[in-house]
Amino acid sequence: MKDINSKVLLISGHPDLRCSVANSEILKRLDTRSQLKIHKLDEVYPNYQINAQAEQALLIHADIIVLQFPLYWSTYPALMKLWFDEVFTYNFAFGPEGDKLKHKKVILSITCGATQSSYQVGEFNFLPLDQYLQSAVHPIKAAQMEIVDTIITFEMNSTPDEGAIKAR
Repeated sequence: MKDINSKVLLISGHPDLRCSVANSEILKRLDTRSQLKIHKLDEVYPNYQINAQAEQALLIHADIIVLQFPLYWSTYPALMKLWFDEVFTYNFAFGPEGDKLKHKKVILSITCGATQSSYQVGEFNFLPLDQYLQSAVHPIKAAQMEIVDTIITFEMNSTPDEGAIKAR
């Protein structure tokens, strides 16, 4: 990272990091970076009650935003989807006065359980990954943010429990 004084905010969108191997390990390794603030949505909002104003303030004060999440059914998990729905609002992220995130830099960090080759026509996931991610990046593009990097880690279902939501 060139600018060591940049304020980097990592938003973890995993719905339950206690059940994660890959995403937990990524966050553990990044936790040693002093210029990085890790914001775990599953810990802050275990009941899915998003505080939009608090989240918007975090985003405004960040220079670089890393969105870390596992790919669930070809997009981000429900908690992160709700976060986008509640936080990227009209006249904040888009609309006539919605320029609060304009030109913010974004890094996508995505873990996928499947193989890279499975994301193509005729394979298990049917389509190239870029096609699936179009809807996921829509709010980022609508907010006129700049995606500067995308890091995708494939084959992350390293244990039978990884990625699985157990019946309650």
